Amino acid sequence: MQSKSFNQGWHFWQEGTERKAEVTLPHDAMLNTQRNPQQAVYFLLAGFEGGVYCYEKEYIAPSADAECCTILQFDGVYCDTTVYVNDVPVTRQFYGFTEFAVDITDALHYGESNRIKVVANVPKDGHNRWYTGGGIYRPVKLYVAPKQHIELHGVKVTTLGIDPAVVQITTAHTGSGTVRVSVWDGETCVAKGSGEEVTLTVPDAKLWDADHPNLYTAKAELYVDGALTDTAETRFGIRTIAADPAHGLLINGQHTFLRGGCIHVDNGVIGVVNNDATELHRAKAIKAAGFNAVRSAHHPMSESLMKACDEVGLYVMDEAFDYWYRPKTGNPHAAHFLECYREDAKAMVETAYNHPCVILYSIGNEIPEAGSVKGVRIGKSIVDAIHAEDKTRLTCLCPSVHWLREYLDGTEYLTVDEDEWMHGDPERIAADWKHYARIFMGTAANIPDDEKGMPYPPTYVQMDEDATKNLYPYLDVPGYNYYEDNYATLHRLHPERVLLGTETRADRVMQTMRYAKENPHLIGDFIWTLQDHLGEANCCNIQYGNAEFDPNIPRGMQGKSYPWLVNYGGMLDLAGRPYPALHRLRIAYGLEKGIWMAAQPPIHDGTAPTVSGYRWTDSVEGWTFEGYEGKKTFLDVYSDAAEVEVFVNGVSLGRKAPDEFWAKFACRYEPGRVTAVGYDAAGNTLYTGEMVTAGPQNRITVSADRTELTAGGEDFCFLDIAVTDENGTLKLLPEHEVSIAVQGAATLQGFGSAYHLNEENFNRTHHKTYMGRLQAGLRSGAESGEVTVTLTADGMQPTVLTLYCK
Repeated sequence: MQSKSFNQGWHFWQEGTERKAEVTLPHDAMLNTQRNPQQAVYFLLAGFEGGVYCYEKEYIAPSADAECCTILQFDGVYCDTTVYVNDVPVTRQFYGFTEFAVDITDALHYGESNRIKVVANVPKDGHNRWYTGGGIYRPVKLYVAPKQHIELHGVKVTTLGIDPAVVQITTAHTGSGTVRVSVWDGETCVAKGSGEEVTLTVPDAKLWDADHPNLYTAKAELYVDGALTDTAETRFGIRTIAADPAHGLLINGQHTFLRGGCIHVDNGVIGVVNNDATELHRAKAIKAAGFNAVRSAHHPMSESLMKACDEVGLYVMDEAFDYWYRPKTGNPHAAHFLECYREDAKAMVETAYNHPCVILYSIGNEIPEAGSVKGVRIGKSIVDAIHAEDKTRLTCLCPSVHWLREYLDGTEYLTVDEDEWMHGDPERIAADWKHYARIFMGTAANIPDDEKGMPYPPTYVQMDEDATKNLYPYLDVPGYNYYEDNYATLHRLHPERVLLGTETRADRVMQTMRYAKENPHLIGDFIWTLQDHLGEANCCNIQYGNAEFDPNIPRGMQGKSYPWLVNYGGMLDLAGRPYPALHRLRIAYGLEKGIWMAAQPPIHDGTAPTVSGYRWTDSVEGWTFEGYEGKKTFLDVYSDAAEVEVFVNGVSLGRKAPDEFWAKFACRYEPGRVTAVGYDAAGNTLYTGEMVTAGPQNRITVSADRTELTAGGEDFCFLDIAVTDENGTLKLLPEHEVSIAVQGAATLQGFGSAYHLNEENFNRTHHKTYMGRLQAGLRSGAESGEVTVTLTADGMQPTVLTLYCK
C-alpha cells in the first residue's frame, strides 16, 4: 500500500487547561510546560507532568474510497491512546513506543467530513523513568488501498546468503492475485521474479555493514485478473549476522566489535519530536563521534531512526521493554503488560524487519523478576513472539544482575511461581511487595565475612548463576549491565557463550577495549549514556566539594532537584555536540592518535568534580573565560603519548604520564596560549596541540546542518550558534542572551542551550548561551519560499542566515 502524510491540520488542546494550538505532527505536548520542582519523581522526569492531550482533525473521505480500505498508521503516540472516528472509539493502545495501525474503513462517512480524534492520557506523575514527552510525537500516515491489497509490512526481505548474494522476498496480501517482485539498485533493476515467496540472486551485490551502508529497494506489485491493483516497496540491505565465542560477532563473516551507546528518545531543544529529518540529524552526529552502534534504551526504536541508521551505518539493538509484569513507575502500560506484551513485541519486529541496521533484539532492561519461574516463562514467551516474526536477528536480555539475585534472595521464586506462592494471601502479597521495593533501595544480599571486599564474591557468583541459568540458554547473547569487571569470570563459567556489555560506564571503556582485543567472545560495549537526554537528572551524581545535605530532599535525591534538567552523563551533549572527553574513548577504540586539551570553567575555585560513575570531568573545549582571570582551574589532556606536558603562556605545568589516555593539570586561568606536548617513551616529541584565548570582539556565528528544506511543515534543520571572536574562536564565559527571529517559509521549533541546570523553556525567542553555545531547530513552512534567520545580542552586530524552503 502507498501512504500519504496525515500530519497537517490538527487542532490540539490539553484537557483542564487553556492550552490549545493548531499543529502539524509530530508534536511534543509536554515540552515547554511548567515544571514542578516539588514533583515526587523529580529525578526521573525533571519536573515535567503529564496530562490528557487531545488532537482532532477533519477528514473528507472521497465517495470513491467507499470501495477501498482506509487505514491510519501511527508511528508512536505517548501514551494510553484512544483513537476515535466520528466520536466512536476504534482502538486503544497502552504502550507509547510502538507503531500501531487501525482500519477505519467502516467508521467513515464517505463523501462527507469525518472527525478524527486522538486522546493520549499521560499520568501526571510517574509516567516513566525518563522524559518521554507526550502526544502524537511521531508521524501519522493514511493508506487508501483496494480491498485486495498488499498488507502493511507485507513485503519482507531476508538475506539467505552473501556468496553469492541471495535474498528471499515474501509478500502478504489480502484476497487473491499474482505478485511480481523486483530488486532495484538506485534506478537499475538488478533482479526480479514472481510469487508470494521468491528467492532471487543479486549479482555483484554490495553488502550492508556499518562501514558500507549499501541499500537496495524491493518492489512488489499485486495483479488481480491481470490488472495492477496495488504496489509496495521497502528499503533493505544484504547482510548476515552470526556470533560464536571463538570468532565473536560476525557481520557478513567479518569480525565486528560494537562500539555502542545507549540513547533515549528526545532530541533536546525540540523534545521528542521525531521524524525522518530529526533522526537523520541525530544519527549523523552519533556516527561522526565514532560510535558504530546504538541501543534504544529502553523502548522500541522509531522507524525514522532505523531508516537513519540504515543510511549512515549504525548497528542497532532494538529493545522491547523497560519492565515486564512488575511495574517500575506508574506507566499505565505496566498494568496491561501481560495482556499485550506479545502484540507489542510483534509490532517492534514488524517495524524493524527490513532494516539491516537492526542486529539485536533486547527483550528487556533491568528486569528484576527475569530469573524467577514466572519471569523465565514470560521472558521465553517474548523470545517466542519475536521468533514467530523474525529468526534472523540475535536476542538478548539487558539485566542488572544484582537485581536478579536480590529479587530471588529470601524467596522461593527460583522454583515456585510468585502467583502460586501468594495465591491471594494478603500477608504474603504484602511481604512480596515489601521485598520487591527493597530491591530499588540498594539492599544487597548477605555474604560471608571472608568474602567481604572481594571484587566478585563466590556467593554472588552462585546467586547470579542461579538467577540466569533458566533464561540465558534461551537467548542468543547473554547481556550484562555494569559487569565490566567480571567478564573473565563469566567466560570461565560459560566458555560456550559470547558476552555483551549492554550498559556500561564510559570511564571503563579503556579496560574493556584491552580485554576485547584478546577475547573475541566479548562482542560489544554500550556505554551509558551516549548522549545527554532530558530527565534522569544528574545520573552521575556530580558535585563539587562537600555538598550540604538538604533535610527536605530524600537522601537518594540529593543533588538531583530543580533546576536539574538533563542526565549529564553522555559523551555528546543535549545538542549532539561531542564533549572533549570523547577523545579518551576514540583513542581506546583505535580511531585516533594525538593530543587534545580541555579546561574546566573557572567557576569552582579549582575543585575537580566528584562523580559516582558515567563521566569523570566537567571540562570544555576552549580557553576564553573573560572576567575569571587568576581563578583556579585545571586542564585535561587526552593523548596516547607516554608522557604529556602543558605550557600556559610558555610556562610549564610539568610532565605527567596519562592514566588511560587522560591527565589533569592544576593551574590558574590566564588569557593567552595553552600548549600541550606529547612525548614517546624515549622523550621524543610526538604531538603538539594548543588552545588560544579569543580576541576582544564578540560575534554571533551560526552554521546550519542543511540550507534547503522541503515545504509541507514536516522538514527540519538545526542551527549551531556560538559567541566567538572575529576569527571564530569560541568565547565560553561570560554567557550572553541571544535573540532569534525566523521570518519567511519556516518556523522556530526549539531554541536553547545544552545547560544541565537550565530553567529556560525551549519555545522562547531569546535564550542564554551555555559555554558560549546555543542550538535552534527550524521547521519548514507549509509553502515554499525564502527563510531569514536573524540573531542578535547586546553589543554585537546582528547575524543573518538565509535558507530556502522548496
